[in-house]
Amino acid sequence: MKAITTRQPNPPDGARLTGRQWITLVVLSLSLAIIIIDASIVNVTIPAISNEFHASIRDLQWISSSYALVYAALLITFGRLSDTLGRRLIFILGIATFGVGSILVGVASGVGVILVGRVIQGVGAAMASPSTLSILSGTFTGKSRSIAFGIWGATAGAGGALGPLLGGFFTTNFSWRLAFLVNIPIAVIAILGALLLIAESKDDKQRHTLDFVGIVLASVGFGAIVFGFIEAPTYGWVMPTTTAFAVGGFTWATTAAVSLSLAAFITGAVFLSGFVLYEFVLARQGKEPLFDLRLLRYVGFRFGLLTVGVVALGEFGILFILSLYLQEVRGLSALNTGLLLLPFAGGAFVTAPIAGVLSSRFGPKWVISAGMLLEALAIFFISRVVQVDTPLGVFIPIFLLYGIGLGLAIAQLTNVVLSNIPPQFAGTGSGANNTLRQVGAAIGVAILGAVLSSQVASVSTSRLSQSANIPTVLKPTIQQLVDQGQPKQVIIAVVRDVVKGINAGQQHGGPGGAPSGAPMLDEAAITHATGAILDDAETQGTRDAGMFAALFVLLGAVSSLLIPNPARKDDSESVPDVA
Repeated sequence: MKAITTRQPNPPDGARLTGRQWITLVVLSLSLAIIIIDASIVNVTIPAISNEFHASIRDLQWISSSYALVYAALLITFGRLSDTLGRRLIFILGIATFGVGSILVGVASGVGVILVGRVIQGVGAAMASPSTLSILSGTFTGKSRSIAFGIWGATAGAGGALGPLLGGFFTTNFSWRLAFLVNIPIAVIAILGALLLIAESKDDKQRHTLDFVGIVLASVGFGAIVFGFIEAPTYGWVMPTTTAFAVGGFTWATTAAVSLSLAAFITGAVFLSGFVLYEFVLARQGKEPLFDLRLLRYVGFRFGLLTVGVVALGEFGILFILSLYLQEVRGLSALNTGLLLLPFAGGAFVTAPIAGVLSSRFGPKWVISAGMLLEALAIFFISRVVQVDTPLGVFIPIFLLYGIGLGLAIAQLTNVVLSNIPPQFAGTGSGANNTLRQVGAAIGVAILGAVLSSQVASVSTSRLSQSANIPTVLKPTIQQLVDQGQPKQVIIAVVRDVVKGINAGQQHGGPGGAPSGAPMLDEAAITHATGAILDDAETQGTRDAGMFAALFVLLGAVSSLLIPNPARKDDSESVPDVA
């Protein structure tokens, strides 16, 4: 049966959404929500998983990073497959795959099963995510399209902030498993809604072939780059650290000539260069590439993708840094951290639909630029007010300002990226958009995390050498733990145990078991002084990382000025074909 390629009808004025369109939008938004939430929800469940399965640090790192790694590596591939095989089909298969992965994680009997489930979740997310955008692009037109993208963007923005909140709520009050099993009913609703309400669409104007070589080159290339940035803090940026990498029978020794991450960067660069060259050759030969590089001729698409990648460096990284600051320095629980971030989610959710209305009146370019400028200002304010004892209420209006800026920018930026290319490439375009956002997010977290770690080590070294409250015998142990990136709670626990051991030795270590006569160490004073140094170091690291994040978002605002402002019209379908 020939696929249905017509868009669902809009009302005459193109501004109001029909009941069917509203339900379709809810289905797509719910699907997007669970995909985005699961990218961050795992971070607050990690301690519970570690306690239950006695997982090593390396196991926990893979549980956290495998989802983003697979997600980013496969986005372009499934974006193109959705154009070729059918967007609704790929969307349904993606949500079903995501649900299977969620079940595996939720009922896992060990770390290995959790890791497999997270990988399957990443595959499902890579299938469904670009399909939500291409279906959205094909279902809504004119002014209603801007409104729909606004609501979609609100869901994306709020999902990132609600992940820690939901994860903290389920973990604290029920079980960490429920944080993943809750995806199942949402996935069922999404699949049923897609079957009943969403018409199948694909580019059936010509016979398509799959670019298997391009799929392999792009997947390995992006996967290697993301892997390198995620693991560089652990295994070294250039030279290997003292931590060896081992998986299965493969080991990367600490005596290797270069670090595993640098090798991953080189591998990624080689594969991505090969991907670009191969795709160019296919296009010149008149064959069908995975990603048609000629799409970059469209100015809005080209500079839109550039802006997406740059701004993602700061947007996602700052939330990662703030979560660490609020939980480790300020002592907030995962649930309370999520509650404090609610103004961010609320601001994004409220302003994203409004951004659609503003874009219809003034054009999306100025809305995007204004939103990113507000984001940059908010992050800059955060970097200036962060102190060890900053009243938490001070952050609320700043988080709200950040959410307002994100709501204005995120959806309309996506709208510009997709509306500037031919409709038959909607899946490919949305896959490229989401790939750059995920890669930018992973790189941003790595860069800001490196800034934080470097500053923590530097400040701790200086403060330890000057501290009169911490005995000299303890300082090397504390410094070693800091250099290893151990969290504050672990360092305090080790210091407490060492102090107790020293005191026990002084009390019973003299000749014949008599006390040695040396003064006893003040455990409370030493742990308090250690905690104060660590808090001060992490606070300074958060301030510096915040400055970098603000700079990245500001660069995104500047980049957005290069995006052409499309002429206002009732229907944005009319886009010239690729040359």
